[in-house]
Amino acid sequence: MRLLVVYQHAPTPGAPGIYRHRTLLAELVRRGWDVDLVSSPINYMHGAVPEGYEGLRPRREVIDGITHHWVPATADVHRSMRHRATNYVTFAASAFARGSTLARPDVVWASSPPLSVASVGRALARRFRRPWIFEVRDLWPETAAAGGLLTEESRIYQTVLRFSRAYSAKADAVLVPTPGLVDLVKGHGARAVTLVTGAIGDHPPDEAARRVWRERLGVPEGDCLFAYVGAHGILNGLDRLFDAAELLASSGEQGAHFVLAGDGSARHELEARLAERPVPSLQLLGPLPKDDVLPLLSAADVGLHMLRADPLFESALPTKVLEYFGAHRPFVTTVTGLPERLALESGGGYALDAPDLAAELGRWARMAPAERRELGDRAYAYGQERFGLTATVDRLEELLVRLTRRAG
Repeated sequence: MRLLVVYQHAPTPGAPGIYRHRTLLAELVRRGWDVDLVSSPINYMHGAVPEGYEGLRPRREVIDGITHHWVPATADVHRSMRHRATNYVTFAASAFARGSTLARPDVVWASSPPLSVASVGRALARRFRRPWIFEVRDLWPETAAAGGLLTEESRIYQTVLRFSRAYSAKADAVLVPTPGLVDLVKGHGARAVTLVTGAIGDHPPDEAARRVWRERLGVPEGDCLFAYVGAHGILNGLDRLFDAAELLASSGEQGAHFVLAGDGSARHELEARLAERPVPSLQLLGPLPKDDVLPLLSAADVGLHMLRADPLFESALPTKVLEYFGAHRPFVTTVTGLPERLALESGGGYALDAPDLAAELGRWARMAPAERRELGDRAYAYGQERFGLTATVDRLEELLVRLTRRAG
């Protein structure tokens, strides 16, 4: 069985970020599937091409058994709307050109956003006369409007909405990674929607890595280290965490430390704020190689999940939450709805605004280290029961096989 996946921003080896697809696709490879993945090597966090991936020619690389086909696209995706649109168009052209030369797949899987990837998936499915899956990771154009990129009254918004509804209604299958998107995508016209979440591994804390990283960060063993690992964008609302850290510092609260690892469009603003208003307990590390994420989570005691208030995020299952579960770490969220429920049911915490967040973080800082460790193991058990790898990929493979049989 052969699967062709189009996903615009798969991370190159060692690149920062949490990428659920590689875990799922690698498991399909272990089950005997041949998987081709067409992607751009451009790092979405900062919009640049990693060293060694420059040039205009496609490049082939096998990672975890998945055959990656890196194709060119314009960089500087965050520089302006024009640059972003050009990036979408150039990737779509390169992805279709490369995908058309590959062995005929049994199923085509197009992962959006951006929505232009769905156009590529549909075109490749027609070219090979095979069924295609439209995956909706974020609801477009609604998410773009939430981030201030589009307004609902604009012509672009209405055009994107028409395309999104057409793909949802006409794809052979529609896939979503989070439960809350099911009804929203059905509202776009999808007849049936399959839920395939990310999957967690078992990555208990490495005590040697914990000692090394805490010494590097200057955090005493008994103190509580909160870690945020992920995008530093306008939608993440990290200024709320900065506000809470300032409130804790001004109150004289001891034992709370914060480390943020990642990159994004708001990172330089956050760095400027920290330079102007230093908070000794808060450190910005910038983007970390993938291999450093688990050691950092070993050093941490609690994960942080931050997003700006918006109804769209209330139904989201963030990949970083699954990463925290797998690392045996409880997490604190600022998002109502599903993230709040997952946090509280797994032993973590929730706070909406900066004062409440400061109070919640202070509660964790005063907690005994042994109690934090017990809550971390509880979080892992909770995540494994609901998001284990075997059951997750079983659902995905069942969908793929059903589509192949239906197509004959």
